[in-house]
Amino acid sequence: MRKNYSNISGQFKERVTSFDYSANWVKDKELLALHNKAAEVCPGDLVLEVCCGTGVVGESLSKQGANVIGLDISFSMLEKARLRLRSCVNSCAEELPFAGNTFDAVVCRQAFHFLDTPKVIKEMLRVVKPVTGRIIISQIVPFSEEDSDWLFRIHAKKQPLLKNFLKESELKGLLKDNGCVDISVTEYLVEEPINDWLKDTFFTQDKILEIKQMFLNAPAAYKQLHKTKVTGNDVMDTMRWVILRGRKP
Repeated sequence: MRKNYSNISGQFKERVTSFDYSANWVKDKELLALHNKAAEVCPGDLVLEVCCGTGVVGESLSKQGANVIGLDISFSMLEKARLRLRSCVNSCAEELPFAGNTFDAVVCRQAFHFLDTPKVIKEMLRVVKPVTGRIIISQIVPFSEEDSDWLFRIHAKKQPLLKNFLKESELKGLLKDNGCVDISVTEYLVEEPINDWLKDTFFTQDKILEIKQMFLNAPAAYKQLHKTKVTGNDVMDTMRWVILRGRKP
């Protein structure tokens, strides 16, 4: 686990300057609005953003009146996040350094593919307040079984540190199995230019072209679901997000 975190921290140290502009979804206003709606914060609420990265989601919640603490394994990411958030903590998501029943909401966006997910959900539930406390998890997932395998191949090729690649049903099952109630799921689609999505990976040009070809050579069912199309010298691909919300009983 520590070795894996060292690799992740090193990777994001390299990506920190370009991360905010590496994909449309990072600052997509409608996606952020869906996180705000799911978190349902009131002024003064204490919120924890797990794996906060540069703190974009937390900043959006702060504008709703929440007091947001960002947590991340990467010091480099936290250097940017601290400009947006109330305070920042360097720690891993599987061992949250907070007392139980502390937060009104805990949020985690597009990080579960790096994590031991059952441990993280248990920790998120531990630190959130009972009855009213809610946890929000959002992640890029397949549309269906028809694109699941190919999408996994693309993401595994793009992200060598991938630990898992969960489907919507698996994420929902993890929340339910760990005791969440009132679980809801919201879908949101973001069209991404693949050139931008690949340019902050520090791959060689040959490797970038190899991954790009995976979109171009994808099965017909994948292309139909993702509305994959060529625009100039770029490839546009639609990525499916799910925003899951659960409450601590």
